Amino acid sequence: MTLSHSTDNTFVGIDVGGAGLDVAWHRGDSAHYANRPDAIATLVERLRTGPEVTRIVLEPTGGYEKALVKALRQAQLPVEVIHTTRFNAYRALVGVKAKSDTSDAKLLASYAAAPDEVRGRKAGHVELPEDAVREELSELASRRDQLKHMIHAETCRLGTVRNDELRQMIITHLATLRAEDKQVHRMMLELVRQRDDLRRDQRLLKTIKGIGVKSALVLLASVPELGRIDNKAAAALIGVAPFVRKSGTMNAPARIHGGRAPVRSILYMAAVTASKHNPLLSPFYDRLIAKGKPPKVALIAVLRRLVVFANAVLRSGQPWKGASAT
Repeated sequence: MTLSHSTDNTFVGIDVGGAGLDVAWHRGDSAHYANRPDAIATLVERLRTGPEVTRIVLEPTGGYEKALVKALRQAQLPVEVIHTTRFNAYRALVGVKAKSDTSDAKLLASYAAAPDEVRGRKAGHVELPEDAVREELSELASRRDQLKHMIHAETCRLGTVRNDELRQMIITHLATLRAEDKQVHRMMLELVRQRDDLRRDQRLLKTIKGIGVKSALVLLASVPELGRIDNKAAAALIGVAPFVRKSGTMNAPARIHGGRAPVRSILYMAAVTASKHNPLLSPFYDRLIAKGKPPKVALIAVLRRLVVFANAVLRSGQPWKGASAT
């Protein structure tokens, strides 16, 4: 494969910071805008009224990019929020070592112009429409994941602290964190209740033995692509698609890699339940164990099937085919 770039169309890279936006046109101009509504509106107008834009790319920056992405999509401009790992691989591929806001914007513009096979953008990629409710649901899911990690950290500290006053402070903090976690959970449930399609999807997911309220919520919030993509892509999104490692005489075990770790973490517990109680997955798990598979490997296989089942019920709009066996 040769690394070539298109020169006939307009490609734009935007390096997003908390205070500013550095914008570069592939093999062209560059500019700086403040990351605030009025400046974003000026940038969007420039992109909308200038030469037709083929692709705009930017990296996720912990939420600083959200207002910009929303404005670009509302203006029907072709924006892609790219995977940081993929962009870092591109940086290594082209051998760019310099790193600044301006150079990153220029490299992003170059990445935008790169062929699809270099950018890793598959033909079946789904660009999701703007959805304020799903965006809020995703934000709440992220907060629950943060709370989970804080609760775990404080619980670990509680086991080592001997000072009574410090212990009481940690206990009080844990109570606050757990109360907030319950509140966020209630907020997520309320959002789902507001929408017929979300209520329907939640009911469909819960027909799969092993997927309960928490698992269904995290799938709705963090994997909105489910039901719109094929099963292989769904497994890859969550990071449970095995990657083959064979070369010459080497034949190493396949391993999972990448994906959405918070979703995988929640579904791992769902897989534990499914491996014991799901009428199809429990015997499947037992067969893998009987063949000598380590329990964790067998559980990941169960998890992968749960993802496939979830994708299937949302795509078909029908309850899980094994529900009648429960």
